[in-house]
Amino acid sequence: MSLPDVAGTALEGSLDLSVMARLKSAETRISDQAEAATSVVNTGAMRFITRGRLRTWGRLSVFSLVDQGLASGAGLGVNLMLARWMSTEGYGAFAVAFAGFLFVAGFYNVLLLEPMSVMGPSRYAGILPAYFRSQITVHAILVGALSGVSLLAGFALWKVVPTSSLIGAVLGAGLALPFLLLTWLSRRMCYVTQRPGLAILGSAFYLGFVCAGLFALAKLAWLSSFSAFALMGCSSLLSSGLLLWRLALGIHGLGGRPKISWSEVLVENVTYGKWLLGSTILFSISSQAQTFLVAGMLGLGTAGILRAMQLPSLLMTQVVTAAGMLIPSTLSRDYGRGAIQELRHKAAIASAGMGGLACCFAVFLALSAGRAEHLLFGGRYAPYAWLMPVLALVPAATGINQGFSLALRATQKPHFDLIANAIAATVGLLSAPFFIHWWGVAGAAASMVASFAALPVVSFLFYRHSNWTASAAHEPSRKCLHV
Repeated sequence: MSLPDVAGTALEGSLDLSVMARLKSAETRISDQAEAATSVVNTGAMRFITRGRLRTWGRLSVFSLVDQGLASGAGLGVNLMLARWMSTEGYGAFAVAFAGFLFVAGFYNVLLLEPMSVMGPSRYAGILPAYFRSQITVHAILVGALSGVSLLAGFALWKVVPTSSLIGAVLGAGLALPFLLLTWLSRRMCYVTQRPGLAILGSAFYLGFVCAGLFALAKLAWLSSFSAFALMGCSSLLSSGLLLWRLALGIHGLGGRPKISWSEVLVENVTYGKWLLGSTILFSISSQAQTFLVAGMLGLGTAGILRAMQLPSLLMTQVVTAAGMLIPSTLSRDYGRGAIQELRHKAAIASAGMGGLACCFAVFLALSAGRAEHLLFGGRYAPYAWLMPVLALVPAATGINQGFSLALRATQKPHFDLIANAIAATVGLLSAPFFIHWWGVAGAAASMVASFAALPVVSFLFYRHSNWTASAAHEPSRKCLHV
């Protein structure tokens, strides 16, 4: 399972993070399918695709979607309750710190989660507990250093601006960071061991604990950006501890001498993930730059308004991302057997379907923005409710981009994805300062829409003018399939 990413406690998981995961997954599946097609003639491997196995795969897929729903629901619930109960400045501080967390999480995904998902089952299948312990050591070293930097930044900010609301948010995020990402790591271990049902247990525990904790903090009038992050960190620690215990990686197991050197695992992770770092940086710029710029140019309160009005669109982005998980394998299969026209047809349908669904959502918000804002936030952001349908154009652009982008990856052209993200990031960075200066928070929303709108435009141009001749490496598999 390389797509989730969306993510244990992050609202966008997805980030991803899931976009970069699909890139590598599609390439791996193409190779696997070519080998499998060749073995059909020689060994009759098709007889192993039985009803029982199909039921098992279907059950695992359902478990995966449920887990992602719980994880995304936890992130959405936290942001929604904080936006409703905290001051705009306090929630703005949380939003800025959370955006920083998502930025770090993108790198964590490509340097730990994705390498573990690929290398674990293929190279360390017989010694997964030792491999997992080495990955936990890598996690402790890397994330511990990042946590220390965040805490130092919080103390420096306290010295310079002692009254800033951002101090508590940065310190809280620094303390919670190792535990939040440990939950991501432990949930991914469940997928590596083909136990997504166990991941559901961890996500459900986290969701219940953090929601109950937020209600308690609000009741006691202790709710702040620092206490929110502290609660998320404690919930993550308990959730990940439960998962590691069920995976037989508890304290006793972790105390044993690992059979695999953590330094070797770190080098292997970096070797695998270094090619994905560029796209991760560019995607983070496209999705997070406006939040930081709004906070710097217009204040934390305005950043909180922007984030709150973005929540419905983030929910729709999760829906589009989850739907996109079902597409890469079928496109890769079509490419592997040389069915290029069928691949193009499916890609066009996917873009039209997901883009159309997201556009309908934007229209719905445009017709009911006031009622939606009152339902979600109790009228706190009523003057800015019109921003919700504007920001809903972001998942619309993402949905339209899905089919074309995934088709290019399935045909082994992932460099086009990097180019598209580079152009989108450039549009976002160049437009944001000017748009924010001219139109305030509306300019930030316009910059986000412009940045994401560049993705389907570029992807479609590459999709339309790309050479769609099947790779020569797939000729043997097509011949075998036609025998």
